[in-house]
Amino acid sequence: MKLLNEFYNKSCKLKYESYKQISSHITLIDNFFENFKSAKNFFINRDKWECISYQNHFKPGYESIFPDWVGRSLMEKFILDNNIIDDINSYVIVCNFFYNQYLLWSLSNSSYYPHIDSTPDDDAVEYVCLINLNDIPISTNFYTYKNQECSSIEMRKDFCKYNKDISKELLDYYGKENITNEEVKIFLDKKQDLKVKLHREVEYKSNQAIVYPSNIFHSPNITQEFTKDNPRSALRITFWRKV
Repeated sequence: MKLLNEFYNKSCKLKYESYKQISSHITLIDNFFENFKSAKNFFINRDKWECISYQNHFKPGYESIFPDWVGRSLMEKFILDNNIIDDINSYVIVCNFFYNQYLLWSLSNSSYYPHIDSTPDDDAVEYVCLINLNDIPISTNFYTYKNQECSSIEMRKDFCKYNKDISKELLDYYGKENITNEEVKIFLDKKQDLKVKLHREVEYKSNQAIVYPSNIFHSPNITQEFTKDNPRSALRITFWRKV
């Protein structure tokens, strides 16, 4: 029987030593893997699942799924270096392959409107680490909603209602259900008194990672060069951090 463990251990050794604080919420990790090419080949060449609406979220593209312990092993040094108390049973890791799609499922899977992945509970916050597996820089857009960068449980309800209202306005504006990414941009640019505002765009290079709380308003910046045959490849690790 041929197992992946030895291949993973050999291909995906860590190198990172330094961290760059972009804001109180956002951190960059330099030189994540010792051998970027071998780590990239390991993660992007696994079996892939197409993202579909039945999964109940709005990822565009396809993904590969890995054992949770892989995510924990990759983040362990970051956790120790930064004195973080994590929930060791909370790790989830996938490799996302995003690309520009002509028609959108919702505002949330455009590159021009934010979403949140979770909200904090009483004693923990979920964090996301994205590792750039492309040979070019990629970026994530961060937003404010009503001048707030992060959502609380109470704000999430308000944000969800606002999303429904804006989505209805979008459909009414074009008079059709099949909306393109570019049409979303045109609509939002013309929208008066939009409560969502782009706050910053953070770029991260090949073999660089970004870490942020999943209740921050954000969206992946899926630029035109990313197609189904040349997707935006990023390793995504989530974990819960105890407060």
